[in-house]
Amino acid sequence: MFFKDLGDGFSVREVSAAELRACLAQNFDSVFSNRLEVESVAAENVSKMEKLAGRRKADQRFTLRMGVFHQDQMVGWHFGHATDAETYYMQNSAVLPEYRGKGLYGELLHCVLEKVKMEEFQVVTSIHHPNNPAVLIPKLKAGFIIAGMHFHERFRSLVELRYIYDQERRKRFHRSLGLEF
Repeated sequence: MFFKDLGDGFSVREVSAAELRACLAQNFDSVFSNRLEVESVAAENVSKMEKLAGRRKADQRFTLRMGVFHQDQMVGWHFGHATDAETYYMQNSAVLPEYRGKGLYGELLHCVLEKVKMEEFQVVTSIHHPNNPAVLIPKLKAGFIIAGMHFHERFRSLVELRYIYDQERRKRFHRSLGLEF
């Protein structure tokens, strides 16, 4: 189980699905208040929602859940999963507004990269709003590369980022983008 003491009462550790669900239920809407309110499946369509939930539970792919804690309170989180044998997708990460500006997201990012590397993944991907410098800047500083753009019907324009662990593979990717480093 991953654990890192960040000092000043802060730490990052892996969390259970129940711990993460409780934190998200309490904080998700306030952290992501700017998203469009479009459901993937209408709430009144119970059979479709149950089918989706069943597929999510049955999926046996690698998943990672981490929490950022101040004392015993979860003040940030990350969750993601493998999209294939060598690629890890950082699905969602956040730090509560009152704890931002302390470098906690950058610390969480480094912990995620460390744990994912320990699991032998080769590439880490993520997508973000292009106007989210609080996430984009730490990721670019950590070595993520802008790899493309997406348009999502619920989340609008998104920037795709990639982190490639192997330096030779990273160089080849830069060359394919027209960048020589």
